[in-house]
Amino acid sequence: MAHMVEAIRVQWADVDAGGGVHHSLASRWAEQVEHALLRSLGVAPHRFPRRRIDVEFHRPLRFGDCFDLALRIERVGRTSVVYCWAAVREDVVHFSGRTVVVHVDEGGRPLPVPAELRRLASAAAPHGET
Repeated sequence: MAHMVEAIRVQWADVDAGGGVHHSLASRWAEQVEHALLRSLGVAPHRFPRRRIDVEFHRPLRFGDCFDLALRIERVGRTSVVYCWAAVREDVVHFSGRTVVVHVDEGGRPLPVPAELRRLASAAAPHGET
C-alpha cells in the first residue's frame, strides 16, 4: 500500500465568500491523508515538515460535496518523500498537487526516511524507481 484514500465532505466552514472551497484546504486535506498513511505504518507524522507544495485547481468544490482525496508516494529520497495527490468527485479531478516533505529530528535536522516508509515505497514501485 503506497497510497491512501480518504472520503471527505466539504463543510460550511470550508467555503469562501464565493461559495467554493477555500484554496488553503487543498494542502491541509492532502496532509490529513498523508498523516493517515504514516500512522498506518507506525511512523510519527509530526517529523515531516513541508519543503514544497504545488497545487493545481481544475474545478471548484462546493458545500456538501463529497470527494475522495487519493495520495500516493511518488518518490523516496535519502531524507525526503514526494507525494502526489488528487481530489476526485464522480470521476472528475477537482484539484491535484505534489508535496515534498523532509524527515527531521527534534532539532529540525534532516534524518534518513524511516525504513517502514522506504519499504512501502519500494514494494509498490517498479524495480529501481524509489
